[in-house]
Amino acid sequence: MFDSMNIKEDVINALHEMGFSEPTEVQKRTIPLALEGKDIIVKSKTGSGKTAAFLIPMINNLEKLEKPSAMIVVPTRELALQVTGVAKSIGKNLRIKTLTVYGGASINYQIKAIREGVNIIVGTPGRIIDLIKRGELPTDSIKFLVLDEFDIMLDMGFIDDVKYILSRLPQKKQTMFFSATIPEEIRDVTTKYTNNAISINIDSGEVAVNTIEHFYAIANGRDKFLVLLAYIDSKKPRKSIVFCRTQINAERIHSMLRKAGIPAVLMHGGLSQNKREHSLSLFKTGIEMLIATNVASRGLDIDNVSDIINFDAEEDPKAYVHRVGRTARMGKSGRAFTIFTYGERYLVYDIENYAKIKMNLLEFDLSTYKEKVHELIGTQDNYEETAMRRRNFGGFGSFQGNRRFNNRSPGGHGRNFQRSRGKRFKRNYRTED
Repeated sequence: MFDSMNIKEDVINALHEMGFSEPTEVQKRTIPLALEGKDIIVKSKTGSGKTAAFLIPMINNLEKLEKPSAMIVVPTRELALQVTGVAKSIGKNLRIKTLTVYGGASINYQIKAIREGVNIIVGTPGRIIDLIKRGELPTDSIKFLVLDEFDIMLDMGFIDDVKYILSRLPQKKQTMFFSATIPEEIRDVTTKYTNNAISINIDSGEVAVNTIEHFYAIANGRDKFLVLLAYIDSKKPRKSIVFCRTQINAERIHSMLRKAGIPAVLMHGGLSQNKREHSLSLFKTGIEMLIATNVASRGLDIDNVSDIINFDAEEDPKAYVHRVGRTARMGKSGRAFTIFTYGERYLVYDIENYAKIKMNLLEFDLSTYKEKVHELIGTQDNYEETAMRRRNFGGFGSFQGNRRFNNRSPGGHGRNFQRSRGKRFKRNYRTED
C-alpha cells in the first residue's frame, strides 16, 4: 500500500483520486529507495508503472523553488506530454509546477514559463540542450534527474545529447535511470554519472510473453490489405494500433479503412503536434483504431489496447518488441498480429529467437474481401498496378522485401543484413521524432 511508504498525505490523496490503490512491483521496489535519495538503475518492461515509480518519490521530496529542481529526460514528445500529465495529477495538492519542453512547440512560451518559475522540467534532449545553451534553463538548481526509456534514446542516437545534459548538471543530485533493457552503453553511462547506484531488475524480458498471443500471416504485397480486413473481421479487436513502416503507407491504410467503414485515426511524425495530440485524444476516448508509424511504438500510455497489428513488419526484432509493448500493459492480456510478405518470412524466426516467443500462423480465405477492396481502389489489375507504382516509397511493403529476400544467399536467413538493421532502425525512429 502507498499509505505505508512514508509518503506525504497530499501525495497519497492525489494517488487515491487517480485510482491508484496498490503499487505495482516496480513501484514497490523503487519508491522506498528513491525516497531515501538513492541513485537507482531500473530495468522493467514497458507498461509496468515506471512513470509513477519515479514521479511519486520525486514530487514527495521536491522543494518548491523559483528555479527548476527536477529534470526528466524522455525520447519523444508524446512521452514528455504523458509524463507531464501524470506529474501534474500527482503534484496538484502541493501545487508543483511542471513544464513540458520539446521541439515543434513555441520556445518563447517555454522560456517565459521557466522565467516565471517551474519545479519540474520534462523534455526531449534536443530542446533541453537548446534551452541550456541559450542560458534560459538553469541547471545549478537541479537536485533530481530521471532518464526514462533510456534504451530507446540510445536507439534514436541521443547518447551524445544525454552525455552533454549530464555534464551540465550538478554532481550532487539524485539520478534515476529507467529502461526496458540494459545494453552495455547504458552501463558505461550509469557508471560514470551515478553514485553507488542500486540496480533493480523487475523482470527478465521486455515482452509480457505470458499475456500476449502472437500471430502472423504470410501474404503477397497486393493482398496485405485483404489480410488486414480478414483479421479485423475474424478477431474483432476491441481497441487496436495498426503499425505501418512509412508515413505515406499509414495515410493510405488510414484512408482505405475509413472508406471501408472502419473508424480510425492517424498518427505519424509528419503531422503537426496539435494533430497528433488530437488523434491520441480521440483514440483514448472513443475511436477504436489508431494507424501509426513507429512514433507510437514507445512511451504511449493508452489503457486497454487489445491488439497490435503490424501491417508492415520491421527488420529489427527490437522494433517488434517495442510495438507489441503497447498491449498487455499492467498485467492485462493482449494480441499481436504481423503481416509478413513472402520475402520477409525469415523475420518470423528472428523475432521468435530474439523475444523468446512462439508466433502462430493464421490463414484466411480472402475471396470474400476482394470485392470490397475492388470497390475501394478499382479493379484487381489497377490494384496491382498501383501497388507496383508505389514500391519505391513503401507501397504495401512487399516489393522491397522480396528484393532483399532474393538477393541474400541460400540458407542465410537474412543474417547478412543484420549489421545494417540497427542503423536503419535508428534513422526511422529519429525521423519520426
